[in-house]
Amino acid sequence: MLSLKDMGIRTKIIAAMVILLAFIGLLSFWASYMHEKKSLLANMQDNAVILNRALIISITNQKSIAEKVNLQTLVEDLSLTDGIFGVWVIDNNCRITSATFRNQVGEIASSHLISEVLQKGYYVSGFDTKMGEEVYSAVYPLKKGEKVLGLLEVAFELREYRHAHSKDRIQLGAQLETDSRIMAESLSYSIQNMQDVNELIHIQRLVDRLTAESDIISRIMIVDDNSRIIACSDSNRVGLIADDKGVRAIIHGANIYTRLFRRQKIYMVDMPLRIGDEFKGVVSIGYDATDYYIHLSQIFDFGLLIAGMGILMGILLSFQVANSIIMPLRRLTGVTKKLAGGDLSQRAVVSSNDEIGTLAMAFNRMAEDLTRSKEKIDQYSKNLEEKVRQRTGELEISNQELRIIQNELLEANMAKAEFLNRASHQLRTPLTSLLGYSEILLTRVLAESQKKEFLGFINEESIHLSKIVDDLLDISRIESQKVFEFVKKPVHLDDLLVESIKFYSKAETDHRIITDIEQNLPVVSADDYKIGQVIKKLIDNAIKYSPGGDIVCKAFVKNNTVCISVQDQGIGISQQDLPHIFDKFFRGKQKETTHINGTGLGLSIAKDIVEAHDGKIDIESELGKGTIIGFGLPIFKN
Repeated sequence: MLSLKDMGIRTKIIAAMVILLAFIGLLSFWASYMHEKKSLLANMQDNAVILNRALIISITNQKSIAEKVNLQTLVEDLSLTDGIFGVWVIDNNCRITSATFRNQVGEIASSHLISEVLQKGYYVSGFDTKMGEEVYSAVYPLKKGEKVLGLLEVAFELREYRHAHSKDRIQLGAQLETDSRIMAESLSYSIQNMQDVNELIHIQRLVDRLTAESDIISRIMIVDDNSRIIACSDSNRVGLIADDKGVRAIIHGANIYTRLFRRQKIYMVDMPLRIGDEFKGVVSIGYDATDYYIHLSQIFDFGLLIAGMGILMGILLSFQVANSIIMPLRRLTGVTKKLAGGDLSQRAVVSSNDEIGTLAMAFNRMAEDLTRSKEKIDQYSKNLEEKVRQRTGELEISNQELRIIQNELLEANMAKAEFLNRASHQLRTPLTSLLGYSEILLTRVLAESQKKEFLGFINEESIHLSKIVDDLLDISRIESQKVFEFVKKPVHLDDLLVESIKFYSKAETDHRIITDIEQNLPVVSADDYKIGQVIKKLIDNAIKYSPGGDIVCKAFVKNNTVCISVQDQGIGISQQDLPHIFDKFFRGKQKETTHINGTGLGLSIAKDIVEAHDGKIDIESELGKGTIIGFGLPIFKN
């Protein structure tokens, strides 16, 4: 791995700018992300605080109503006890909140016993008058700690006391005082316990209802001032100690405590539960934070997109900045290399007045000094170098000519050797057949049918031998650089194609020859015999190099030429052999062609004939998928 000092200037500049822009982009993204996160948390906190306060108000209001309703029911039930005149529950403002006689609820109690209890803070009993009747009343304070929350007054009837003998009244009075105290204490204890129970029932029902009806509240927990859970959306936790940071913080005096549970996607807000100025416990509400995380994820994705685009723009910008520095240095480096190579005419382009421009001007001065020095040296060595150059040039030309001649001789020797080998083989095969069949005819007595058959074989081999001789004569003319003697005249190529097809249709082959000829083809100027010879060579090759299938022969007009094409479904030609297919004596090297007779001259002769007519021959082939070969001649113009 390259170290930093081994890196190019461009790489260093681009790396520095990319790192800087990536850092700035990520820092900006992180700042905006944290700001948006803080805003979302603040908004969610506001919503949760509103819900929390609404719940506290609901608990406080409904608790007060429930206490009064349940307390009134208890007072009325106790009033049915034999000997009790009435029961009153009075707050610390002397207002009656519950009474045996409902019409008294809300009135101000004016008994001297009530005033005395409020002043002294402990139990008082004695004779009193209620609703015009003399009774014996006991007033007992309802306390929590040392604080008086209200009063309980129980009044007993005095019918038995009035009818008693005077000496028995002392004992009855003491009994009334004892009974009233016991009754008042018992009732106050029952009332206090009943209030606690009803308060818990009311709060749990409220928690269950809010959790079930709200889409945004995931969890509610009410904790008393001793950290014990008195109501919870998870009823299994009621009665347990809440070991929670938020609860501890509120109990120790905090006004609000928030935290985010990422795994459960819940935002918890803890606030104190106060009735008046008295601390009663802690209210915890879990706010559903799913939307918060969705919004935060969208912001994160968008931020990454913007950061990525910023980095991409930074890379493009760094390339522009680097190019403005690197390109002049690169041009100067190129000029330096050329100057070091001996081209003293090179000068650096001064395109700026900065350090690079100063460097370019210093380089130019150095180049001028080198030029002057070299001119002086050249004056001394000019004649010697000229002579050496002349001799070297002459030797190079001579060597090159010798190499060309040597290559030509080698190629000629190889071509002649290959030609003689193939020609002798091609000539020997039909001659052997001719000699064999003629010897049989001369030495044996044969039936007329056999004679006719052997004569047919001799005729076929003679035609084959004639073709080989014609090819050899044609290639001999080509090699001796003698031009074919063509007799050109207006010719219809479609007629020549049809005649050639008729010739091969009479032969017994496994091929079906299909024609596709355009109507009213224009004439061309050509030697009909030689062009017909070319067409036959193409059809002959299609039959020879395809084991079977259709051969499609087409005649059509294209680009002011009349074209003939022959398509077969044969063995095809490999891509490495295709560029040499028109070379003299060349034959394909695939194993499928080894058993097929041929001199490798047919397509070479066809190419020379077509080009002598100002035409062009083309071939398309793929190994195993057949071959399309054709030529085009210019349209004859009068």
